[in-house]
Amino acid sequence: MRLSEEWKKWRLMIKLDPDKRLPDQAFDILRLPAVDAVVVGGTQGISYANSSGLVESVRRSGYQGPLIQEITAEDAIVPGVDAHFIPVVLNSADRYWLADAHIGAIKKYGDLIGWEKILAEGYLVCNPDSAAGRLTGAGRVSVEDAVAYTHLAQSIFRLPVLYIEYSGVFGDMELLEAVARAKRNIHLVYGGGIKTPGQLLSAASLADTVVIGNIVYDDPEQAGNIVKGFNFKGD
Repeated sequence: MRLSEEWKKWRLMIKLDPDKRLPDQAFDILRLPAVDAVVVGGTQGISYANSSGLVESVRRSGYQGPLIQEITAEDAIVPGVDAHFIPVVLNSADRYWLADAHIGAIKKYGDLIGWEKILAEGYLVCNPDSAAGRLTGAGRVSVEDAVAYTHLAQSIFRLPVLYIEYSGVFGDMELLEAVARAKRNIHLVYGGGIKTPGQLLSAASLADTVVIGNIVYDDPEQAGNIVKGFNFKGD
């Protein structure tokens, strides 16, 4: 199946971590009408076994929408999903997360890669204290930095997606607003720390797509309430 551009219409995605135990109530959230897509991916403890197990559990739950795997470990690639998202960490201090991991995977699996189902994401990791920040060596990101990275992603690298990732804490909406003003031809995704309907609405008013994740594990009842109340479709 070729990855169509339907992803550009997605407003709300749920991100599930293979290294965490998913509460049973979470499967009900996935089937709510406001959920446009489910992404399986994480930073720590990612393996083929737990990734494929989570993909299978989501399928068995009755969820019928797009199911994506975000790849952070080349030996954990799961076939049978609708697409694979590939993070390119723009502000990593380690070249591995910017290019070397991708080059290694291409050299190893190039003949097997279904390029028609691949979407590259320019990642800006804005919480250096998070697992993703520590792993990639990402430093603090100022508003000026974020705007510069936006131009780098869309005008030089020509990436289709820019993901502003705060990993567990609610981010700086002034920074997100500056990125939203600077972007022209790139799809803006925000993820990090959304715990209330107001936070979701604030992020959704600036980003094209918003991702919720930790709240699904920490407080599935509240996560369900947040998703049920979300009907922001933008312009």
